[in-house]
Amino acid sequence: MNERRSEIFNIISIEPKVSVKELSNILGVSEVTIRKDLSALEEEGVLKRTHGGAVQIASSSIEKRLSFRQIEKQRIAEEASKLVLPGETILLEAGSTNTVLAKEISKKSGVHIITNSLYITYMLKDTLQVKVTLLGGELQQDSEAMVGPLTTLSLSKIAVDKAFIGMDGFSEKLGFTCGDFFRAEVGKEMCKRAEKTIVLADSSKFDNIGVTPVVELNDVYMVITDKDITKEKLSILKKHNVNTIIV
Repeated sequence: MNERRSEIFNIISIEPKVSVKELSNILGVSEVTIRKDLSALEEEGVLKRTHGGAVQIASSSIEKRLSFRQIEKQRIAEEASKLVLPGETILLEAGSTNTVLAKEISKKSGVHIITNSLYITYMLKDTLQVKVTLLGGELQQDSEAMVGPLTTLSLSKIAVDKAFIGMDGFSEKLGFTCGDFFRAEVGKEMCKRAEKTIVLADSSKFDNIGVTPVVELNDVYMVITDKDITKEKLSILKKHNVNTIIV
């Protein structure tokens, strides 16, 4: 998905219906180009073409997020999967990039995945190579994630090798942040329970600042992101000695 089509994805995620003419005016390209983009995005399952425009597809929030910057997420997940060794127990926070990572890890054997993601759990229900444990708690329907006091209580009883965490935003002052207080509390507890915390995020997340912190820069072992991350953000990571892998 190129930059312009990613922008169309963002627009259609906010506005349930949009016309070719509107997109042409917003993005400054011809209507012919927009129609080609919409056809390509429809093939990817991101939206549905209509006469003169497009509408949102009827799918869950996680499925829509999986379609956004999917090439970058796949590359990040493939790199992160290399860090997971047979016999390890890992934590996977609910999120689109971690969902792609779960698919990659399912190709291995002897790994125990503990997650608060109902989506990941269901996706791996027929996989025999890995063991999957779903944390208890209250179901947050839009993210298909378990959150709340029972989830953090469950996490307080375990210790794992690695925790893979997503993020909604970033700043030098707050570190890696989240846009949802309930998911942030789960993420914080996951980081406490792991020997190593690894943040997975496509570069677009570094341009946002979430409402609440999840983990500080100095507590992160590694960040895996894509090549579009800015030099400014990279310099902040380097300043705080955060290992950073660019894919």
